[in-house]
Amino acid sequence: MASLVAKTVRGRKYWQIVESRRVNGKPRSFVLAHLGRPETLLARLQQAPSGLRLRSFSHGAVAALWAQAQALGVAAVIDAHVPHDQRGRLPRRDGLTPGQSLVLAALARACRPLSKRAFAAWAQGTTLGQLADVAPARLTSQHFWDQMDALPAASLAPIEEALVRRVVEREQIAPDTFFYDTTNFFTFIDSTNARPTLPRRGHNKQKRHDLRQLGLALVVSRDGQLPLFHLLYEGDRPDVRTFPEVLTSVRTRLERLFGPTAPPTLVYDKGNVSRATQARVEAMDLRYVSSLVPSQHPALLAEALSRLTPVPLPSGEVVHAYRARQHLWGQERTVVVLRSERLREGQLRGLHQQLAKRLRTLAVLTAGLEAPRGGRGSHAGLERRIAEILRGQHMRRLLHIEITRRGDGRWRLAAWVDAEEYRRLTEERFGLRLVITDREDLSTAEIITAYRGQSRAERAFREMKDPEGCALRPQYHWTDQKLQVHAFCCVLAFLLLKLLERQARRAGLPVRSPRALLRALEAIREVTVIEPSPTGRPRVRRQLEDLDPSAQRLAACFGLLPQAVTTRPPG
Repeated sequence: MASLVAKTVRGRKYWQIVESRRVNGKPRSFVLAHLGRPETLLARLQQAPSGLRLRSFSHGAVAALWAQAQALGVAAVIDAHVPHDQRGRLPRRDGLTPGQSLVLAALARACRPLSKRAFAAWAQGTTLGQLADVAPARLTSQHFWDQMDALPAASLAPIEEALVRRVVEREQIAPDTFFYDTTNFFTFIDSTNARPTLPRRGHNKQKRHDLRQLGLALVVSRDGQLPLFHLLYEGDRPDVRTFPEVLTSVRTRLERLFGPTAPPTLVYDKGNVSRATQARVEAMDLRYVSSLVPSQHPALLAEALSRLTPVPLPSGEVVHAYRARQHLWGQERTVVVLRSERLREGQLRGLHQQLAKRLRTLAVLTAGLEAPRGGRGSHAGLERRIAEILRGQHMRRLLHIEITRRGDGRWRLAAWVDAEEYRRLTEERFGLRLVITDREDLSTAEIITAYRGQSRAERAFREMKDPEGCALRPQYHWTDQKLQVHAFCCVLAFLLLKLLERQARRAGLPVRSPRALLRALEAIREVTVIEPSPTGRPRVRRQLEDLDPSAQRLAACFGLLPQAVTTRPPG
């Protein structure tokens, strides 16, 4: 039997492989190999053996998202609402049910919002195929289109409700405060395509008024900003008209999720507020915190300016506010006038930018009138150009432009900024918010905190418009049913991502944003090691790459630290 033996020569240690044999009945050692000094032996051990092959895959993000989807049973919930064939079987394509395919689509949307055609190329660089036990190359765009076709649009609401119920029960979401908001997403669906009815032209928040767009309503929880309800609707419907129609569905969803508890509080912004919508909210036994347009209530603002008092918030910030009971729309309501210096500074910067822009345009126009051949157009034409310059909030009252005619018949302009209007805006209007609520039981600080929570819904939309992940755009679909399934997959991706963030925060890990968390997870890679063996059949091992301490903690948090797996390929 061979053994490893150390030998010291002139004070230096050398290693040999020796074997003991009997010669003439006596044991004798034979050197089989001289391995050299320890450092030489170490270098030889670290050297990759001949024929060794390595393959590296992005693992952390897809594995963590896959674990969340499996824990919620997303695929099974979806498949429970898919119509079966005549033999009572679920439709399958490439060995996958529609639910399994849509889970893969949602995971891809969370990591990289690409087209279905680009799915396979992306997935082959990850361990997603291994996790789902499917060859990514088989998952073509036609595969996903067929699987999306199998899911009726009418089934999306009950599917979402079933998934959200599991989230609420598992995460112990409190049924107290929820945040509602809407946004829109432009599409490149051709105007002549009459098949879809949802994409329509309207006021686009990304300034693409020339394109057809989709509207999306979203309700998120106070705790964790988890999406609990979504609705895709026609792109030409304004917020104030959409809100009362969505309210019934939202109230029903909350009742089914949380049961007959105390009426929940819904927080929404001033774009949804009108006499009719407030009447609808109160008739549905919903509590609310919302806001009003300050400029529409000048008397209340004037009353509040001299009565603002410091209000310490739970965050430690101190703001100035005034609380009163105000008679609005036939009954008394609690209103809070809030002054924010940060908001005021932002509004002031915006005002100066808009003024500077218009004064530059005016300077170009004046230069044209002063040119040797200028100043001889019509008065009506000049008025139209000035009206275009004065378009925008505050401009008509703030910037005055006078048209006069010189003795030689040429037009000239005189412009000035109204100092009193500037003072009124900057001192009596800017920085003020007007909050309205029926929660008389809340303190002023609690009302302000609840209202500021509206930013959580807005943040959700910012994350869903992030082109790096969960974005509803780009959407390569042009039928209402596929657009609705596509939006469902995007909201599902966002839900899984927020659950990852929640898990990381619960473990005490620093999380700057969901996107930063996902990028850190993507950096955790798995290596497939294929090495030759004496039998001729290569050995295959899978293990994680070396991790720094922060990645080690992240991998431990999401259960990504299994023992290395050794397998032998078939054949």
